[in-house]
Parts: sequence; structure tokens; C-alpha cells
Amino acid sequence: MAASLRRFDVQAKWAVVLGVFSVVPGISAVILALRNYEHELGQIVYGEKGLFAPTLLACILASLLSAVLSLLLGWNSAGQRRNDRTVQSWIGFFLGGSVLTLNIVLLLAFWMLRLVQPA
Repeated sequence: MAASLRRFDVQAKWAVVLGVFSVVPGISAVILALRNYEHELGQIVYGEKGLFAPTLLACILASLLSAVLSLLLGWNSAGQRRNDRTVQSWIGFFLGGSVLTLNIVLLLAFWMLRLVQPA
């Protein structure tokens, strides 16, 4: 029998799962941005015909969506009396919030520091 997402303990479990899942593409996006960061220029440099920008934005989007879901599920289930997994709710909430903050900072850094080199 499938567990209903209306139950708060199921929401707590999914908050942790989605929070952990959001870390993987988030770390991938950080590695991509740091790999192409030129310290002398203070810019993230990439070619205009490459796949760097779509790959970075796809990693940020995947991480952002799962972090928001983790944050919302953790927040919704954290203080409920019928939830016997409140610790997992708080872990999902704070993990989702942390990864969400990292993604916003990374997206703003990419937007402000990008430098496209013509091919």
C-alpha cells in the first residue's frame, strides 16, 4: 500500500530524501563554477557555443526545486503532534534552506560574474 503524502511522518521522510538529493546537483554546480572561475579576471569564463551555461543552470534548477520541496515538506510537518519523525522534519527543513541559499548565491554569482568568450 502506498503511503499518503498527507501523513506528516511521510512528509518528514520525503523532506530528508529531497534534501539529500538537492545536495548532489548543488555541489556539481559549485564545482562547475569554480572550475571556470578565473581569479585574475574575477570572472566566470566560458565559450558562447559550449554547454557550460545550460549545464550549470540545469544543475542549479534541479537542486533548487528539490531544495524548495524539502524546505516546504519539512516546514509543514515539523510541529505536528501526529508526526513521530520531527527530527527528520527539521533536518529536511534546514538542509533544504541551506541548499536553497547556496543555489541563490551561486545563481547571482554566475549572473554577475559571467564572461562569454567569442568562439
